[in-house]
Amino acid sequence: MIKKFLSAIGFLTVFPVVKKEFENCAIFFPLIGLFIGGFLISVNYLGYLLFSKNVVDMLVIVSLVIITGGLHLDGFADMLDGFYAGKNKSDILRIMDDAHIGAMGVIGIFCILGMKFFALQSIPQKNLYPSLLLFPTLSRWCLVFACTISKPAKNEGLGKIFIDTVSKKDFFIATIIAVLISFLVFELKGFFILLAVFFVSFIFLKLINKKIGGITGDILGALNEIIETLVLLILCI
Repeated sequence: MIKKFLSAIGFLTVFPVVKKEFENCAIFFPLIGLFIGGFLISVNYLGYLLFSKNVVDMLVIVSLVIITGGLHLDGFADMLDGFYAGKNKSDILRIMDDAHIGAMGVIGIFCILGMKFFALQSIPQKNLYPSLLLFPTLSRWCLVFACTISKPAKNEGLGKIFIDTVSKKDFFIATIIAVLISFLVFELKGFFILLAVFFVSFIFLKLINKKIGGITGDILGALNEIIETLVLLILCI
């Protein structure tokens, strides 16, 4: 199981893993999200020793991009470009596979990073550390959920590999972990946030599946970014 855990770290962060094993590693995705949240708390705590809140919140967002290698942001940008310019499934997939970023992708990255920044600015200080733990946890859980209820939109790529290797048992275990973490950091409120995340993810995936007949690695990255932002916005309420 240690190899599976290390593989999950290798997939979701920039930390190098010599050999990545896809099978069953998805059960650890919520825990990797929790690990990322702990890293962000460290950045926040150390940042306050030197800087104002504005600078610290930006450092947290930049640190999140760095520790994930910008992988999910790249998928989010590719999805926006593909669905904006593509007229049909083949067009959308072709544009998403293009290594170049389009105008919609740039605009999308700017908007979503801006929303995360201002959401962090608005979260009460007493809730900040639990929030930093919760939002990456639930967004990584959503990746397991997406692979469980979706099929691959194409016959190759990282998305297909994950969909083919994530089982219902993996989803069940990952969900238990996500529920426990949600309840521990925000008690009953955390459970209701998880339900909101489930509902939004389900609608998003249904729309994507209807449009291109499945999901890809880029769609998984986009879902991660959307859910991160959604959780932060809910925590502002």
